[in-house]
Amino acid sequence: MQVPTADVTERRETSGPESGSGMRRVGVGALLAASLLTLSAFAAGDPGTAYWGVAYVLVVLVAVVLARWKPVRRLIVFALGAYALALTAATLVAGSRAWLETVEGVRVTLLGANPNVIAAGLVTAFTAWVAVAPRRRWVWWGWPLVALAVVYTGSRAGVGALLVAGTLWVVLEVLPRRRRALLGIVLFIALVSAAALVWQRGVVEATPNLLAAPSDFTQVAWDARHAERFVVIDDAGPGPFEGARAQRLVATAAEDVSLVVYQSVGRSEVGVPYVASLYLRADVPQRVRLNSNLASLVCEVDDVWRRCVTPAAYGNDRSMNQLKLHTASRGGTFDVYAFGAQYERGKEVSAFTDARPRWIPQAMVRRLDLRRLDLVPAGRVGSLQAGWSIVRERPWFGIGQAKAPDEFLERTRAAGTEVLTYAHNLLVQILAVHGVVGLAGWLVLVVAVLSAVSREGRRRLAPLCFAALVLATWDVTFFALTGFLPMTLAIALWTRTNHEDSRLSATMPSGTT
Repeated sequence: MQVPTADVTERRETSGPESGSGMRRVGVGALLAASLLTLSAFAAGDPGTAYWGVAYVLVVLVAVVLARWKPVRRLIVFALGAYALALTAATLVAGSRAWLETVEGVRVTLLGANPNVIAAGLVTAFTAWVAVAPRRRWVWWGWPLVALAVVYTGSRAGVGALLVAGTLWVVLEVLPRRRRALLGIVLFIALVSAAALVWQRGVVEATPNLLAAPSDFTQVAWDARHAERFVVIDDAGPGPFEGARAQRLVATAAEDVSLVVYQSVGRSEVGVPYVASLYLRADVPQRVRLNSNLASLVCEVDDVWRRCVTPAAYGNDRSMNQLKLHTASRGGTFDVYAFGAQYERGKEVSAFTDARPRWIPQAMVRRLDLRRLDLVPAGRVGSLQAGWSIVRERPWFGIGQAKAPDEFLERTRAAGTEVLTYAHNLLVQILAVHGVVGLAGWLVLVVAVLSAVSREGRRRLAPLCFAALVLATWDVTFFALTGFLPMTLAIALWTRTNHEDSRLSATMPSGTT
């Protein structure tokens, strides 16, 4: 991805007062937003909330003011491109390293940051760069690389946001203006459907295996912490198929348990049958118990490769999808050759395959299985309900930022749902923290800034804004600086505030479209 250094816009002198009024709107909006946020914070008994709220408002105001000067605009364009490039490259390197080191069970993080925050930063940085890059059509060739980086983070909201941004960009670039309203919807649905079909059939369903690490027990996705001893010997001999190589598993269970190693892949779906299987062989006849956490089977293992398959059992949305290996008795041992661990839907086992693209970790394939996606994921329901309960109790001013994490923690724990410290939805989060008054403050700021954006700027910023809307629907990463700053800078570059007697021209530099 080329980092552009040219100015984002060409300016031309006009006699209209539009830029001055735009700056006034932004200034008044920032002042009103800061006042409302301060009011809600003090009314909630948490003055500290006002400090960080006002700080975000000041960041927006300062960005708009600084964007008035051409050297700063050039610097911002270069910085956005460099940031998008660096973040994408770092995520790809981290994801590739995890794959090469067979660490497939871990979502990519950088410097310990939440993977969802990394994904939000990737999406907003890239779409912000596209919005300001002079030759944005050439910049979009980096979309597949950014998409792969987002996949490595495992963020479903990030994938959806990037897909929405990409298809919207295609609609704006390809379709005539008069036909965008109707044909744009058709094209959007067609592109999203095509992408979903390619992903689901070409990647997810290329292998029926639900495990994150199907055939390698050295993977971190396999948990052997309950075993007294568990040793994996790589490339220990030929596998059950020509060209396949097996591992040797030498295990001793703890004194009071029989469990040796397992892998978890999430809750079982209600009413869906599951089976687990594993090819086993041993130099000395012995017994191993294979458990799917829904059904189990004692496998008689001898010197001939046999596939051990559990009976089919139906999911209940409580039991975990787990493939477990036990010794025949508590404190027992086994020494076997193993190949092809597989956990799948259905009443019968299918052929062992691992045909997914090798550069996409199986853990991410499982996480982004479209058959398991809900409009509101089950893990988010509890936090949303907790947020709305706070809103009902404190509708006008919220409870403040300092109290919010503990309050969410207490309410989600009491409800018996996934324990979280935030709402996983930006609207609910703002209402819970700032109340209706604080929400009004944020809306005033957004409206004031966007009203100062030129017509061409709104078109260029549309993919970024819709991506941010998708991210805000399923998370609160909007306030993470990794995404907030790129978005703010990109919008500031397109505001009509750069000179009292000038406004943003719809004519872009030569070579742009």
